Amino acid sequence: MKAFLQASVRTQVAVLTIALAIVVTSIGAITEPLFRGRFDKGIEIGRLAARIDLVVDAFRDAKTSAQEDEVVAKAKASGLDVERASVDQLRNDPLLKAELPDAIRKRLDPNLFLEPGDFFRVRNGAKLIVAVSRDRGLAFQLPLFAASRWVLPAVIGTMVLIVVPAVVLAFISAWLIGRPIVRFAAAAERIALDEALDEPFRSDGTAELRSLAGSLNVMRSRVRELMDGRTAMLTSISHDLRTPLTRLRMRAERCEDDDLRQKMLKDIEILGGMIDESLAYLDGTLEATKKVELSSLLQTVTSDYLDVGVEVEFTGPRRLIYDCKPRAISRVVSNLIDNASRHASHIAIQLEQAPDGAIIISVADDGPGISEELKSRVLEPFFKMDKARSATSGGGFGLGLSIARGIVTKGHGGTFELRNSNPHGLTIIMRLPPPIVREQGPQSSQT
Repeated sequence: MKAFLQASVRTQVAVLTIALAIVVTSIGAITEPLFRGRFDKGIEIGRLAARIDLVVDAFRDAKTSAQEDEVVAKAKASGLDVERASVDQLRNDPLLKAELPDAIRKRLDPNLFLEPGDFFRVRNGAKLIVAVSRDRGLAFQLPLFAASRWVLPAVIGTMVLIVVPAVVLAFISAWLIGRPIVRFAAAAERIALDEALDEPFRSDGTAELRSLAGSLNVMRSRVRELMDGRTAMLTSISHDLRTPLTRLRMRAERCEDDDLRQKMLKDIEILGGMIDESLAYLDGTLEATKKVELSSLLQTVTSDYLDVGVEVEFTGPRRLIYDCKPRAISRVVSNLIDNASRHASHIAIQLEQAPDGAIIISVADDGPGISEELKSRVLEPFFKMDKARSATSGGGFGLGLSIARGIVTKGHGGTFELRNSNPHGLTIIMRLPPPIVREQGPQSSQT
C-alpha cells in the first residue's frame, strides 16, 4: 500500500483503472444470476412456446387417433403437461394471455396477448387451449412465470456494474490527490505560526507531490535565509549606531551653550528612541514562542502604567495559558497604551476567549477616535495624523501601530483591527488563533 501511495499519479490512475475493470467483472459475475434470473425465465418461456408449437404441428399432422395419442404421450414424456382438449374447453375456456412465437400467435386471438414490453403472464394453474380444428385441440398446463418489466432491473444492473465502481474510483482518486494538497495548504498557513518546523511540507504521497513538497521546502528555506539575513543586518546596524550616538552625546554634553546643548541632546534622544523601536521590532521577530500565562502578563503591563499615573484598567480571566512570544505581546500592549494615553484619559484592556477558542485582546480608550479615511494609513510606518506634530513634541515616531500590527499578524498569525467607539473613542482589537489550554474565573484591576 505504501508503494502505491508513493507512486506517480499516472501509475495510480492506471492501477485504479485496472482495479475498476476487475471489480466490475467480479460484481457482474456475482450479481448476474440476481439481475438475469427473470430474463432467463423469458428464455424458458420462449423455449416452452417453441415446444408447444412442435407438439401442435405434430398433433395436426396425425392421421389417426392413435397417432394423436402417441404425440400426446411423447410430449408428456418430454416434460410437457398436455392432454387432449374437450369440446367444451375448446368452446368455453376463458381466454388466456401469453407471449408466444408467431407460429402459435397465428392460432390465437390477438387480444390474448399482453402489451408490448411485457413477458409471459398467466394465472396459476391455467391452461393454454390450442384449437387444431373445431373438435380437436390440446390443453397445455402452463407453469407460473412472474411478470416483469425490464427497464428498472436493467438500469439497476447497469448502476451496480458500472456507476457504483466508477463513483468509488472517483472518490478514491480525489482522496489520493486532494489529501496532500489540503495538507500543503494547512502547512502554508502554519508557517508563520510555527517557525521551528524545518520541513512544514511533508514529503510523502505521489512522486509528483513529493517533488512539489521538496521544492516548497527549499523555497521556504531560502526565504527564511533572506529574512534572517535582513534581520541580522538591521540588528547589527542598529547596534552599531549606538556607538556614534554615545560619542555625540558625550560631545554635546561638553557644549558650553546651554540652549544648543539641550537641542542636540534632544535630537540624540530621538535618534536613540528610533533605534530602540527598531530593535524592539526585530527582537519580536526573533523571539521564540513559549507557553505563557497571558492574564498575568497583561496584568503586569497594566500595573506598570498604573504606577506612573496612567489610568488603565484590565479585565479578563484569572488564568489563561497561551503559546505566544511574551516580550512581543507586552510590547504591543505597551505601544497601544502609549498611543492611547496621548489622546485619552481612560484606557481599558480586555482579554477574552472567543467561542471558536481564539484569544481576543482589546485596548479601548475614550479619546477622539480616528476617521474612517485614516484607519488604514495610521498603520503605515512613520505616518502621523498630525503632520505638524513631530517627535520632538512627544508625538512618537509613527512606528507604534505598525510594529504592533506586525507582531500580531506576522509574528502570531492573528488579526489587527481598529474600531471607533460610540460616542467617541478608539478600540483596537487583536485576535490571536488557538490553542488555549485552560481558563479560570475573571478578575479586574483598575485605578
